[in-house]
Amino acid sequence: MKNLLARLALAAALGGLLLSIQPVLAQGTAFTYQGQLQDNGSPAEGSYSLTFSLFSASSGGTAIAGPVTTNGVFVTNGLFTVTIDFGSSPFTGPTNWLQIGVESNGGGSFTSLAPRQPLTPTPYAIFASTASNVSGTISAMQLAGPLPEASLSGTYSNTVQLINAANSFSGNGSGLTNVTAATLAIPPGMALVPAGAFTMGDTLDDEGDAAPITITVSAFYMDVNLVSLAQWQSVYFWATNNAYAFDNAGIGKAPNQPVQAVNWYDCVKWCNARSQQAGLTPVYTVTVIFGSRNIQVVYESGDIDAVNVNFAANGYRLPTEAEWEKAARGGLSGQRFPWGDLITESLANYYGDASDYTYDLGPNGYNAFNSGGGTSPVGYFAANGYGLYDMAGNLYEWCWDWYGTPYGQPTTTNPTGPATGSVRVVRGASWFSYADVARCAYRSSFGVPSYGSYVGFRGVRGL
Repeated sequence: MKNLLARLALAAALGGLLLSIQPVLAQGTAFTYQGQLQDNGSPAEGSYSLTFSLFSASSGGTAIAGPVTTNGVFVTNGLFTVTIDFGSSPFTGPTNWLQIGVESNGGGSFTSLAPRQPLTPTPYAIFASTASNVSGTISAMQLAGPLPEASLSGTYSNTVQLINAANSFSGNGSGLTNVTAATLAIPPGMALVPAGAFTMGDTLDDEGDAAPITITVSAFYMDVNLVSLAQWQSVYFWATNNAYAFDNAGIGKAPNQPVQAVNWYDCVKWCNARSQQAGLTPVYTVTVIFGSRNIQVVYESGDIDAVNVNFAANGYRLPTEAEWEKAARGGLSGQRFPWGDLITESLANYYGDASDYTYDLGPNGYNAFNSGGGTSPVGYFAANGYGLYDMAGNLYEWCWDWYGTPYGQPTTTNPTGPATGSVRVVRGASWFSYADVARCAYRSSFGVPSYGSYVGFRGVRGL
């Protein structure tokens, strides 16, 4: 069993109850908080009321937001997750401190716990529906919607036009700052993963091939779900009638379950077909020798390792390993999982083993929703901070990169992995994986012809 860092915790005796809290950093104007509630040393079960206030200091200080009360917080195997929204203003300065109270034994009053927990401000996540009080330059992003003119500053490029008296505009937002309540034109079924630097990897569990490094990626769109069987088939049948040839037809438990048993070649060709079906430019090509010339043609058939990739094309593709990990973390930093440092089968489809992993709260064995094992429907568990589902568990996910160490090759800005290799990266764990594999930093790899009931994928697009 891998070594664990000590968890930050707070505790207070409440008539036999012990509450330990694991913080999760703020996202957008809301953030999630994960806690573990124990009753006389055993995981609690049931419904509790919690209240949250934000202070300017770890003790004393000024109350700057709240209280926010959340009733009926359901606790399963001791674990609960709540969403709290204090608005945007408390997170424009230094670290703030969260004070938590719990209603003990239905007594109608809340007992405050100590010490308060620090909440470090992070860049707000930009979700699929709105960008709230964005400051800084928005680059190469298509914006539309009501924009109060007084809130705009920066350079209006020739691709941006105010189009009516309500100050709506469309076009490229490059150079604009302080855009308020701008609606983002995000493709249906996808979420925006914002550009920026993040820490790839961690030191939590002594992963030798996942040493932390600062990586910068451009903004991109990612499918919120694994590709489902129904989605796979809607493209697959079109593709096989339009010159495409696949190794595997794909399987799945039901139309709303993820497609399984597809290899890397299948997924890359399927992404090209999806692009062409949608009228977009395919990303992947192969080189064909025609006389004395080398010609690039859309990759449609065969098992070819020397695939060319055009990251500037607007079509669908597999994520790079760096893109996948940034997306999986959902804007958080230094956490084991997309939601925090603990895992339970109420949060992901994996194989529980609480006796070997102290951060696994189980229960043991296959996920309780399906005691015999197997996939769960796409979107069955809660999404992460970017609105993405199943970034831990359910199925491994193919990435573009050849597996290699260290990562961050050939550059730490938009890395694409080694130029050659023998196996490709897969990420995310599957329904029969242990908790350690489901961590954001865990790296796996498969041979490209490999397939099985444990691997699937999702698509991404550049902006």
